Amino acid sequence: MRSKTLLALGLIAASALPAAAQDKVQVRLDWVNSGYHALWYLAKDRGVFAKQNIDLEVLEGRGSAITAQTVGNKSVMFGTADAGATMGLVSKGLDVKIVTSYLRTSPLGIIFPVKNGWKEWKDMAGAKLGFSAGGATAVLYSALAKNVGLEGKVTIVNVEPAAKPVALLEGRVNAIDSFSFLQIPFLRSKGLEATAFSYASGGVNVPGLALITHSDNVTEKKDLVQRMVNGTREALLLVQKEPEAAIDALVKVSPTQERATALEVLKLSLELFDSTASKGKPIGWTPPEDISGAQDVLVKGQFIEKAVPIETYFTNVFIPAS
Repeated sequence: MRSKTLLALGLIAASALPAAAQDKVQVRLDWVNSGYHALWYLAKDRGVFAKQNIDLEVLEGRGSAITAQTVGNKSVMFGTADAGATMGLVSKGLDVKIVTSYLRTSPLGIIFPVKNGWKEWKDMAGAKLGFSAGGATAVLYSALAKNVGLEGKVTIVNVEPAAKPVALLEGRVNAIDSFSFLQIPFLRSKGLEATAFSYASGGVNVPGLALITHSDNVTEKKDLVQRMVNGTREALLLVQKEPEAAIDALVKVSPTQERATALEVLKLSLELFDSTASKGKPIGWTPPEDISGAQDVLVKGQFIEKAVPIETYFTNVFIPAS
C-alpha cells in the first residue's frame, strides 16, 4: 500500500513539473508579407513549430541581401533569402549557410507593362527601372546587365519595396525588379497587364528562396537548427495541401492583403518548389548541381570573384537522404 501511495505521489509531482520552455526563435522573411509567405503563418497556427519545441516569431523583411546580413551579424537566427544573393554575400565573407531550399527554381525577373512592347532585353535600353537596394534582383542585376548588354543603358531608380508596383502603375518607372509571380497578379488586379523577362532568360539562372542561418549555428546549435528545419519542411508540405487555409492564416496577421491576389501568388510560387535536379528528392533538399551551376553563372557575371567549394554555401546535413 505504501509503495502504491509513493508511486501516486511521484506521478502527481511529475505532472506538476513545468514543461520545458520552448526555444524562442525569430525568422526574418526576405520581403514584406505576401502570398508566398503564408506557409509560415499556417504552420504557426497548426502548431508545426511548437511541436518542435520552438516559439517562432516571423518578421517581415526588406530584401534578401538585407535579411542575409541580419542573419550574418546574428541579429536574427534564421532568415529566408534568395540563394543567388546569399551566395554572392558568402563569397564576400558573410558567414551564413543555406540549410533548407524551397523555391528551388528562381522567380527573379524584371516586370513591365505589356504596353511597353518589349520583346527582348535590348528593347529596355533607355528605360527607368525601379529597384530596392536590398532585393535579390537588384543585387544580381550587375551580372544580368553584363550578360544582356544593358550596362549603362538604363536608369536605376531606388524605390521602397512596397512602393515599387505603385511606381509602375503611376508610370514613374518603366519596369521594376521583383519575383515575377509576386507582382504580375497584383498589377493585373489593378488593371495593368504585365509580363516579365526572367533572370534565367538573361543567363542568371540561380536557385530561389532558401532558409539560412549563421554557420556557427550549424555546429554550435545543431539540435535547434535541426528542429527548425524539421518544422520548415513540414510547413512546405502543409502549404501545398492547404493553400487556401494558408492564405486565411496570412490574412489574420496581414489584413490588408487582397485574398484572391495573395492566393494566386501563393499558387504560382508552389510551381517553383522543384528544380529539374530536385525532382524526386526530399522536400527542402538543396541540389549540389544547382549550386554549382549558380556559382558558375555568378563568377562569369563577376558577382562572385573566385569559385569556392560549393559546400561553403549550403549543407544538406539536416535533410534526410531519401
